[in-house]
Amino acid sequence: MQPTTTRRVFLGLCGSAALAALPLSASADAAKLDVADPTAKALGYVENVSSLKAADATAAGVKPGSVCSNCALYAKAQEKAGYAPCGAFGGRLVAAKGWCKAYAPA
Repeated sequence: MQPTTTRRVFLGLCGSAALAALPLSASADAAKLDVADPTAKALGYVENVSSLKAADATAAGVKPGSVCSNCALYAKAQEKAGYAPCGAFGGRLVAAKGWCKAYAPA
């Protein structure tokens, strides 16, 4: 017996594909990353790296000039009002002046 694809299965697969593509197409409307978010805490995300004390910045591993706006994971082309989607946080918006441990020079 050969398996058949029903309309319900087909539409379910189409819907799943549409939902999977949603974060890519809706990134302009993405929510800002909350510093209290578990992923943000795990990666040491701060919205303004210059607000860190020098000792805290050094302890966290911040190098001079390393901010989100010059990170490879920051979607600079989609930046609006100092925020843009970040690949490390599933496309949620991060501050251009921010920093986290996932920083990768662009």
